[in-house]
Amino acid sequence: MKTLLILVIVLLINGHARTITDDYGRVVTVPEKITKIYAASPPLTMSLLAFDSTLVAGLNSPLRPDQKPYVGIAASRPVVGGYFGQGNTPNFEILASLKPDVILMWGKATGAETHLNKFSALGIPVLMVRNESINDLVGQFDLLGRLTGNTKRSTELIAYTRETLGLIKSLQSKVNARKEIRYYFAEGLDGMSSECEGSFHLEPFTYAGAKNAIDCKSSSNYGMEKIPMETILLSNPDVIIAMEKSFADSIATNPKWKSLRAIHSGKILIVPTVPFNYISRPPSFMRLMGIRWLIHVFYPDLIAPVDQEKKRFEKLFFPAYRG
Repeated sequence: MKTLLILVIVLLINGHARTITDDYGRVVTVPEKITKIYAASPPLTMSLLAFDSTLVAGLNSPLRPDQKPYVGIAASRPVVGGYFGQGNTPNFEILASLKPDVILMWGKATGAETHLNKFSALGIPVLMVRNESINDLVGQFDLLGRLTGNTKRSTELIAYTRETLGLIKSLQSKVNARKEIRYYFAEGLDGMSSECEGSFHLEPFTYAGAKNAIDCKSSSNYGMEKIPMETILLSNPDVIIAMEKSFADSIATNPKWKSLRAIHSGKILIVPTVPFNYISRPPSFMRLMGIRWLIHVFYPDLIAPVDQEKKRFEKLFFPAYRG
């Protein structure tokens, strides 16, 4: 704390600092010019990648080869790790060596106060960010715009976010006239993990106008609740949305699943993952494409296939991509 106080005083005296208010009303002193930012969880790193990939000081996890062309110079940044469940933590030695101008962390992460204290001990300003829903992308992009001064960029990303989140509302009267679509979101290699109502991992489905066929309660922010086979069979979903290709490829010939309505109608879809997952893991701005993809899956005549939207999306969110 003493180190941070000295840093703030020095910056203020030299006229190279300013203050910014984060999502939790904390007034934080930051450098006048921001060139390097570390985000402590994948969703926030993804928002940073979309806003300006050159600002990324370090990654939470390694990128796949097919992801690297989309993120420009960020692909060469070191892996620092971060707080994103399952015991993951940052490498503080690597983080300190990178000397980011500011750290972004999810304000409601489990153990947030402890994480904040550890980051503050490095003498690096920390901004706490909301990340409880897709709509929080608006606040994240706004914060990055204020932090960097690039409000033109934040305005562009916010406009697309709001356009996408308003899609299902604009189609609601047509959706209401249809039979309700009930889906099962199959996670894990065996397809027997899923999300329960209230999980932010399910938000793209909510914005796509369909209903979760599974009635269950979340036990943690991480999700991936184990679902008994009997529960899945009784739910008898109209559509199965699978996270794992191997599961989706095998389900039609698996005797445990053969009685389901979705199997008989061939309604088994695999979540797109290039360059990043459209639905979750991490739950990022890619969910904006996920919403459009799901609406077309559930109501194919109401919205164009996403391959027609993909070029506009990539041009806006991945300007470094030249594919």
